[in-house]
Amino acid sequence: MEILVIGGGAAGMSAASWARRRAPDARITVLERTNIISHAPCGVPYYIGGLFKDYWLLQAYDVKFFRERRNIEVITNAEAEELDVKSRVAVARMGGQRVKLEFDRLVIATGARPRRLNNVDDAKVIYVHHPADAETARRAAEAAREVTVVGGGVLGVEMAEQLRNMGKVIHLVHRGPYLMSRDLDEELGSGLTEMARRAGVDLRLGVTVAEASGDRVRLSDGSELRSDLVVAAVGVEPDVDLVRGQLRLGPHGAIAVDDRLQATYDYAFAAGDAMEHRNMVTGQPDWRPLAPIANKSGLVAGVNAAGGDKRFPGVLGDIVTRFEGVAFGRVGLNEAEARRANIRYVTSIITTRSRARYYPGGGDVTVKLLAEESSGVIIGGQVAGPEEVIGRLGVIAAAIMKRMTAEELFFVEIGYHPSSGRAWDPVVLAARQLMRI
Repeated sequence: MEILVIGGGAAGMSAASWARRRAPDARITVLERTNIISHAPCGVPYYIGGLFKDYWLLQAYDVKFFRERRNIEVITNAEAEELDVKSRVAVARMGGQRVKLEFDRLVIATGARPRRLNNVDDAKVIYVHHPADAETARRAAEAAREVTVVGGGVLGVEMAEQLRNMGKVIHLVHRGPYLMSRDLDEELGSGLTEMARRAGVDLRLGVTVAEASGDRVRLSDGSELRSDLVVAAVGVEPDVDLVRGQLRLGPHGAIAVDDRLQATYDYAFAAGDAMEHRNMVTGQPDWRPLAPIANKSGLVAGVNAAGGDKRFPGVLGDIVTRFEGVAFGRVGLNEAEARRANIRYVTSIITTRSRARYYPGGGDVTVKLLAEESSGVIIGGQVAGPEEVIGRLGVIAAAIMKRMTAEELFFVEIGYHPSSGRAWDPVVLAARQLMRI
């Protein structure tokens, strides 16, 4: 059996590895268009900011590991230029030559690509996404004095923090009313926004970039910024040109898949940022280009490409960022998403200390929960604080997946020690507010 995986990022290498475990005798080939595989795009802002110096730390495992330890043929700098899914043939450019590859099973893991800015001189823009571009972006950032970051989502916030740590003058342009406005509700998002202001970031909210050339950036409200460099952080889109017209795409523009991550043909599968699946709360198609989803969907696609029968449950969109030592995250639906899904909901929000009052350190933590009004089932949560944010989001995510009510969440026994928590955990306190007593 010949299994071809196109894309050597998190989803592709997870798929290849789990296909090997399921099918020890299969021939597995991975094509990766860049020089780096099994990579960590989430680390790129921190490499640019100088948090670590070794570029190759952005790669979890190298080609030698996969070839020698897992018997997987990984070919880097290999661009899949043509793909005929129906005929089961691909043509890749390798070292200046075009090579034909035939396959029995196919996994598409081509990922996502940055959205481009309009009316902007590309010579002064860096698109921060793939580790292969990280070194060029780092050099450009080091040479600049004033930088305009376009986009106030996770990437924009992280780039603003890192560039500020480099001593740059930072302008951040965001079309929303507060930072991370697509993910966080106003109570938490406004807190992040004020933190950025206090840190010296020049925020331009409710506007977009109309034009950028030379050392000037003109905004949609007519104002101008001096800028040596523009950092584009306006989101990503599915990179699916290779299969357009061959595999069915969903409403978000990614490959539509079933619960086995099968795509149109029974021998074709898709994983990671290239595919869209079902939101676990709404049941509607959803696209969440996130690393944990890439890893887990890669497992499912790989096992099934090798003849297994794993099922993917859907997505929740667990998103976390950190600014100046405080983490902000959400999982499930926020209020805007609940309204769009026509879900009647109730909310609770609490702010309390992250540790026992007598134990040094810690700080304030805020937890917000959303629940269905009629049933009390938890449908979303947001957390902000200096510690244990990811763990608390994990508790909320499990509650959403299992359709737990606020009362059931209240009675979950969450681990406690005064150094990192409270006997009354903030998640428990937020759930208590929603209980019907």
